[in-house]
Amino acid sequence: MEYPIVSSSEELGEHAQMCQTDGTILFIVGKGGDGKTTVTKEVICPALGLKGIEGEDFFTINASGSAPSDVRGAGVPDLEAREMWFAQPAHWPTRERIGDRPCALLLDELPDWDVSLQSLCRSLFNPNGPRPMIGDHELSENTFIVVTGNRRIDGSRSAIPSCPFVTRCTSLIWQPTLDGWLDWAADKGYASSPVYTFLTYNGLDQFGREGDFFSPPVPQPWDGSPQPCPREWEACCKLTVEGAPEWSDSVLRKSIEGKVGKAAGKASYAFIQTVAKQLPLLDKIKAGDEELPSNEADQFALTHCALRQASRDSSNDPEAAVASGALDWLVERVLLPARNEITEWGFKTALAVGIPLDQHPRRVDLQGV
Repeated sequence: MEYPIVSSSEELGEHAQMCQTDGTILFIVGKGGDGKTTVTKEVICPALGLKGIEGEDFFTINASGSAPSDVRGAGVPDLEAREMWFAQPAHWPTRERIGDRPCALLLDELPDWDVSLQSLCRSLFNPNGPRPMIGDHELSENTFIVVTGNRRIDGSRSAIPSCPFVTRCTSLIWQPTLDGWLDWAADKGYASSPVYTFLTYNGLDQFGREGDFFSPPVPQPWDGSPQPCPREWEACCKLTVEGAPEWSDSVLRKSIEGKVGKAAGKASYAFIQTVAKQLPLLDKIKAGDEELPSNEADQFALTHCALRQASRDSSNDPEAAVASGALDWLVERVLLPARNEITEWGFKTALAVGIPLDQHPRRVDLQGV
């Protein structure tokens, strides 16, 4: 599949607006776990003026393994008329259910559906009237259709989509970037996780290319081993974010390796252990008894620990903590002595976790201006 690659949320949203204008289907392919469903809900829906609320203006259908009645509606015999009519199928944005209000319909992994089920969707892509239809049921006239799929090179058994389908679509490859994912993860509240810090520091290979740890190409031939991808990194962040339960070391290591594979799992777990070992040193730095070490990896680990501690210490009133000078130790003894890129990262991460360092007297130095 030689489709254009899209890595920017803003660009993907604009493509959705263009499809809405020209009437084509938006077909998004990419590796499993790269966030195709998430960007449909959190990027495409807002770009179209929708809230992205499941069952209200956003509907997700995955009919893999389903029966035709799940798509078309169950047949109900009319003995008197000797005819058959079909009940309204569940979970679809039919006109009976939502009227003609605008909505987005995501047909998840459509190329993997049984051919008989795909054929029932033909009137969605090429309606005879003003409204798309599923079986005998009209959908909202203002239904925006998004189709997602995987590729065989990504370890999937997906079938190649048919030419008549592709020629009704704008077909794109969604390939998220590390920086874009980190911004998204920070908005979700994952910036306090050492896994988030690990990806910030180690998510690229030695040549500055994304891939080694964040979302590398699927190895060929595919052997079924765990593979790093945004979805699994999010799960690792949930396990290690501030406020998560305390897990035993062995179980946490195996859980992370079982999500992102051995190489990425061992590297990220080693970083988590480094963070834990730096806590006694951080207490000495905070008290002014020690200085920040010059090693870059140690600086990242200590900055992560310092941000977590500052977040806890100032949780009742972060603005007052900054204004009173209670967090000057974070600025003067950790962030400013660190390397420039770590200082800037620490400043942005502090803002992401709710510490308003943009109100600190030395905010200009922190931003690297």
